[in-house]
Amino acid sequence: MSSQNAVTGLVYSDNIALSWKPVDYEPEQTHLAMVNASNESFLRAVSAVGDGLNTKDDSDAPPGIQQEIARLDLKLNLVLDLVSALVYHELDIPPVSAVQVSAEQVSWQGEGPPAGARIFLELYIQRGLPKPLCCYGEVVTTPEEQAAGRNTVRFVGLTGAARVWLEKLIFRHHRREVAFRRAHVGD
Repeated sequence: MSSQNAVTGLVYSDNIALSWKPVDYEPEQTHLAMVNASNESFLRAVSAVGDGLNTKDDSDAPPGIQQEIARLDLKLNLVLDLVSALVYHELDIPPVSAVQVSAEQVSWQGEGPPAGARIFLELYIQRGLPKPLCCYGEVVTTPEEQAAGRNTVRFVGLTGAARVWLEKLIFRHHRREVAFRRAHVGD
């Protein structure tokens, strides 16, 4: 990636589904506010699903209740996985590609829009959930990146609580990645 499009801060890297389409208009502020509100709601739900059972020791709760909550959490996760698998088969989810998401931009390898274009993005950032994070962006890909099949899009209008929740998601994925690496250093 060139220094012009270098990502600052934490980055969420994964193989996820992504789609884009060009737009020939500047989104209105009221429309961006609705998109942000929808994204905030979605990212809050992703956070709730991603956090799962609180594993902190709760000395006030009897052990039997903790075990029952853990059992119910596992059952709920199984039901969500099964329903998601069924829905994925019915929807036209785009193909998966290597994607990097920061709070400012998204990058991916593969087919992409021309530099300077304004696009509408759909990022399926949470496995098992067939709902995308939707946002507008401006293509800031350099000619060198474009020649290498790399695309970089800076978010347009992603503000407020939606941005904060995206940052939390990115941090949570980063924290899990670090923990995974530490756990597998000795392997």
